[in-house]
Amino acid sequence: MKLKRLLAVLTSVLAIVFCGCSVENYQIPYAFKYYAYKSKTVFGNGITFSAAVRGGDENAALGEMDELLADINSDMSLTLSSSALSRLNALGNEIDYYEDYESERVEISRNTFELIKKCGEFYKETHGTFNIAVFPLVRLWGVDSNGLAADNHILPNITEVNKVKEYCDMSYINLYEDNGKYFITKTHPKLQIDLGAVAKGYAADKCLEIIVKHGAESGLINISGNICTYGKWYHPDQKKYVRWQLGVVAPRPRNGIAGDMCALSVTGGKTLVTSGDYMRYYIARKDAYKLYVPHIVNSSTGMPLGVEYSEHGYVNTQNHIISATVICSDSAAADAYATALCLMDKSSAVKFLFEKGLHGILVSADNVMSLVGVTESDESGDEYFIYKSGDNAINGYKQYTVEEYKVE
Repeated sequence: MKLKRLLAVLTSVLAIVFCGCSVENYQIPYAFKYYAYKSKTVFGNGITFSAAVRGGDENAALGEMDELLADINSDMSLTLSSSALSRLNALGNEIDYYEDYESERVEISRNTFELIKKCGEFYKETHGTFNIAVFPLVRLWGVDSNGLAADNHILPNITEVNKVKEYCDMSYINLYEDNGKYFITKTHPKLQIDLGAVAKGYAADKCLEIIVKHGAESGLINISGNICTYGKWYHPDQKKYVRWQLGVVAPRPRNGIAGDMCALSVTGGKTLVTSGDYMRYYIARKDAYKLYVPHIVNSSTGMPLGVEYSEHGYVNTQNHIISATVICSDSAAADAYATALCLMDKSSAVKFLFEKGLHGILVSADNVMSLVGVTESDESGDEYFIYKSGDNAINGYKQYTVEEYKVE
């Protein structure tokens, strides 16, 4: 097939992967012409879910995914006051902390129990950089799951930030099982947790298990950019299976308006997750200075990604990671790690990926792209760039200085 036709199909895949669809009435995208396909809004806050399944009991797989997503939403959502996490967060908010405090217990689902346990592991692995207990700070800065604050939002004072970060600590969470049921309590009344930074990845992993269970040959799960692949992609024109081709959004200009900075060719069984400062943020203005406030907040410093406090007040830094992409086989882990990597300095982030044996792409504000276990070669590697030349190439990455690091 001619390159231009292949690129047109690739563009279709990239649009599916990163845009999704907001309603259940849809047409099957051309890239998934030979798949059973579903797309809808989930979790009640604009998160999009799409699934393409080929082979096995396709309809049963899609139906079971619907049930799974509904169960996850009913237990983990913070937009539902009746959810288990909303009820936990509401406990004790008017009580001052005292040493022997422990809330009443809240029953949670096995999925929620498993995920919070995983989050405890991620918390330790990242030395507290990934932290589901950061929610009070996220809400203080106006970047929580209920929606971003409007531009010109009044920023919290530094005294308030320092006070709130004292109880953003996962050590205040207790989990236990009793007679086949699962429970959570908190030992600080003002502790609140949010699984939004990892729930999409966890749900994608569970949907992938459903695909395998129902005997599919090929499948793709996309939950607002958390991508899981299975098998190979059945190309609608070539009529054969080929490697998956997935795009990575350019972090500048913000809001994804620059399109994809590169496309990756990956094997089946991989997940691809990207976090950064460029999609969910608001602009706080003080005099003539613009301050960008993204949705990722560091529980140790109390500051949003790329924000620091100086003698001049809050200012944006110029050396932070603006985009972190993780490629591995565990979407929940990739979700957590991508968030954590954004809050590390570049050398620490590269070292973390090395130590974990993970592949990834880091873009920093100084216009450097660090490729860890990813190569620019079209010919080799588990994950590598494709379509780097020609008029229709996806080569926005060329605006960056590229550094390559090999993972053994």
